[in-house]
Amino acid sequence: MNNINCICETFYNCCNIPIKAIDKTFKELHKYGYSNNLDNMFPNNLIKNFILKNDVILHPNNIISVEKNIHYMIIEKYNLYFILGPTSSNNKLDNAEIPFRPLSCLEYFENLLTNIIDDKLLFDLRCKSYNTYVRKSIEYVHNHYYGDINIDDLSKHLNINKSYFCNLFKKSTGTNFSNFLNNFRVEKSKKLLVDNSFSLLDVALEVGFNNQNYFTIVFKKVTNQTPSQFKKQMLCNKNEVY
Repeated sequence: MNNINCICETFYNCCNIPIKAIDKTFKELHKYGYSNNLDNMFPNNLIKNFILKNDVILHPNNIISVEKNIHYMIIEKYNLYFILGPTSSNNKLDNAEIPFRPLSCLEYFENLLTNIIDDKLLFDLRCKSYNTYVRKSIEYVHNHYYGDINIDDLSKHLNINKSYFCNLFKKSTGTNFSNFLNNFRVEKSKKLLVDNSFSLLDVALEVGFNNQNYFTIVFKKVTNQTPSQFKKQMLCNKNEVY
């Protein structure tokens, strides 16, 4: 359940589009970004009819129009339904609570949500097959990535031989621990880079790198872009979408 909450919150924070998650029995698991007004607008019967395939007229990409300019998108993943919306394709809609998003942009939001879902749920499924020590080390990174982490201290924390841990981690995940840690920190840094209130040094320190130069080297190795290039590209994409 925590992963579903995290998926909805992450998506809303990225796109400012209300989102709900429901299961196959139509039980609401989590929602984010809904006021009482928006919640009252939610077309429960229409959503249920869509899931049951009962006479619902759709735009491409599983978009339901409940009024001429008000739309919902429904995405099915891993036996769950994620409902995005309402959004409006009319930027002069009287209801200011409903975000204006052209229909042409909804494919972008679908791809973004799919990536978030895969990142949260698939990773969790993979972890269940890992050795206990490997799983605990990954959980430790998730909770302490912003601090100083080294294999010596982590091995002591796990009460395991350092060499044995390194071999075990590489065998289980296909990469060594240092690469995993750097990749994780780079992914965390991407969310901060699009925030103009953070300098590159701020971002580097926030995700656990000791200096900006090393952060830039690692970021480019992982993404083939410098942090500055990534930031510029993401800001351009954001301006194009909105």
